[in-house]
Amino acid sequence: MTGALLRLRIGRSILRAEAVSTGVVSWAGEATYAQVTELADAIARLAAEAHPGYRRLTAVLERPPPQLRTRPDLPPVKARHLAALVAQQAGRFFRKNGQVLVTDAAWVGKEAPGVARAAAVEEPLVEAIAAGARAAGVWLETIAPVDQHTLTLLPQSERESRERAARRRTRRLALATCSIWLTAGALFCGRLLWERRAVEQELAALRQPLGAVLEARRELRDAETTLNAIAAAERERGRSLKALAAVTGVLPDSSVVTSLAWNLDGTGVLVGAARRATDVLARLDRLPVLSGARLDGPAVRETIAGRDWERFTILFRRDGGRETGDGS
Repeated sequence: MTGALLRLRIGRSILRAEAVSTGVVSWAGEATYAQVTELADAIARLAAEAHPGYRRLTAVLERPPPQLRTRPDLPPVKARHLAALVAQQAGRFFRKNGQVLVTDAAWVGKEAPGVARAAAVEEPLVEAIAAGARAAGVWLETIAPVDQHTLTLLPQSERESRERAARRRTRRLALATCSIWLTAGALFCGRLLWERRAVEQELAALRQPLGAVLEARRELRDAETTLNAIAAAERERGRSLKALAAVTGVLPDSSVVTSLAWNLDGTGVLVGAARRATDVLARLDRLPVLSGARLDGPAVRETIAGRDWERFTILFRRDGGRETGDGS
């Protein structure tokens, strides 16, 4: 039952209960007790008479038995330390009557920051209330003095139990969080491994066609290189034939060429014989194909068929002052 609450109002010897749901009192009961030891049974009986859907319980203590004090002389400590300060000096602020006291304290509003409101009650009383709530199977939310709802007088055993429960919840939450993170990490690593395996399979499937494509590209490059070499050879062959035709065209009739060595860089050697070697040199020097022509040493005179001939060796090279017309 949402919002269902069982409210107890406890006096020195009488116990009143109200079942409240959505702000409406749906049931009320009353019981008496002579001793504190009877209080737990009285609470359990009243809780059993109420609707079974009521699983929360609050208790308000009428004066007496709780003791209330207003203390203007407490040091200005933080609110969470104030209750501990009062608990450590309970005998100074309250009557103990040979009993252990359960205390609580809180600062009165901001308009009087140096004034504290403190309350105390004998521990057997609040222990009996907690025992009655446990016997009735309901959750004890708070025990407070009448008109002092900011103060809580839960017994030490109940507070320790709740602290242990809070620590257990924290541990469970931490373990659950760690488990979630570990699960997420495991799933992430599993996804990475799966993706890696899928990529490796794709690469394995593409390895053969990729190799074929790369091999075809290498063959195309080799074929292109071969075609370029053939085209270059054809061009150089044309240049060589042009150079040979130019040399044979300018040589005088009274000359004989025994050898011609011509390189693509425009250098070469011409060996032959003529009536006058200088005439051959002059004619060759005018050719744009053969530049920088010069005699390699003096011409050697010989007599051939009763005539005087000069055997010569002419070197030609590309010089920096002249360029050939075909760029050779």
